[in-house]
Amino acid sequence: MRRLSLFIVSAAAALSLQARAETTPVPAPPQVAVDPATAEPEVKIIKRGEDTIEEYRLNGHLYMVKITPSVGLPYYLMDEEGNGQMRQIDPVRRVIIPQWVLLRF
Repeated sequence: MRRLSLFIVSAAAALSLQARAETTPVPAPPQVAVDPATAEPEVKIIKRGEDTIEEYRLNGHLYMVKITPSVGLPYYLMDEEGNGQMRQIDPVRRVIIPQWVLLRF
């Protein structure tokens, strides 16, 4: 008799927990803030004939274009000053100084 009453009490507790679990809504996942310092660039690859153009954007701002022709070496166009004017960068003939963004306002 004691085992039967223990079984009935545990079954009732399990059913009440199951009923609570079914009525409790699942909370939405928290919004994840993207740190601009760790954000990766968005790369858009465009095929024109046999040439490949890769556009690199960060926060919607186009800052570099890599052009890979079907014949020859790839070359880069970079917006060094942030004004939207692209300049050709030849890594073979020019020493490129590393430029890190420490703070952006």
